Amino acid sequence: MDNNAMVRSVAAIIGVVLVAAGLLGFIGNPIVGPGPNNNGTDVLLATNSVHNLVHLVTGALALYIAFGLSGAQQASAFLGFGILYVVIFVAVLLSPTLFGLFNPIPANMPIHILHAGLTVVGIAVGYMARGSTSSVATR
Repeated sequence: MDNNAMVRSVAAIIGVVLVAAGLLGFIGNPIVGPGPNNNGTDVLLATNSVHNLVHLVTGALALYIAFGLSGAQQASAFLGFGILYVVIFVAVLLSPTLFGLFNPIPANMPIHILHAGLTVVGIAVGYMARGSTSSVATR
């Protein structure tokens, strides 16, 4: 698998998962959302509407990187995506309610772990692909 295909595949998977998580957050379920009591308990990934919108926007961004860019632009954009998630991870770690935006549902430990994972994957894949991408689109 060449680097362009690797970035495209990883970005597409992350984009689809983030968009799905964002959409699921608006529907009552035990995986992601506010939970049955609207307080973030009894749900794996506690989110509110603003947090769900963040997932939708960053998922759409990952899908754009996967299918709208190629070559060095794609690799650099995915590296930037990883850096964006560094900022998100640190901000939500310092303030689990993202300075009040996620009130009354603070981010829980599984969300911190996922944000850290997105950070590592985004930076690692973007950096690896950036070192040896061609400027020719290989779609």
